[in-house]
Amino acid sequence: MQNPEFARLIAERRSVRPKAQLSAAPSDEVLEAAVRAARSAPSHNPAYPVRFVKVVSREKLADVFEKALPADADQTMRERARSKALKGACCIVLIGPKPQADWPRFMDMENLMTAGGALTNFLNVLWAEGVGAMTLTTREIADPEGLFDPKTERLLGFVLCGEMGKSPEPRPETASLLSVW
Repeated sequence: MQNPEFARLIAERRSVRPKAQLSAAPSDEVLEAAVRAARSAPSHNPAYPVRFVKVVSREKLADVFEKALPADADQTMRERARSKALKGACCIVLIGPKPQADWPRFMDMENLMTAGGALTNFLNVLWAEGVGAMTLTTREIADPEGLFDPKTERLLGFVLCGEMGKSPEPRPETASLLSVW
């Protein structure tokens, strides 16, 4: 193997819950490096189908989360929705294209595969820089207030990230995921 340190670093990456993250957000330099790495994920789509948005106003995101609740949501549900927008030192939103009627059937799957590869590369750079991160999904958001265009885009997930307090425990060794046919 040419670069065992690289393989070890990636194999050791773990999700780090916001409670285990320190309050220091990653620098813009680290985020830019992570986005550059994300951009290297393979894609057949000439208009790269993934983008990352750094949320600056967490209160505005809390408003969006609250408005996405059903009209009959009680105060506890509203407070819980709002609190989710405030977790983690930094919040990055992963946006992808919404499937269009004129797309070939495979296009959405390829775009989602690219998004997964881009997200993985993004997370690996954060990990290499000592930044803990966790990805989360949410309910559909009909009125994203400019976060993305709901006619042509969809929210794929969130990355909550911050400096790691301590590295999480490594996963126990398991059987290989590689089989032969």
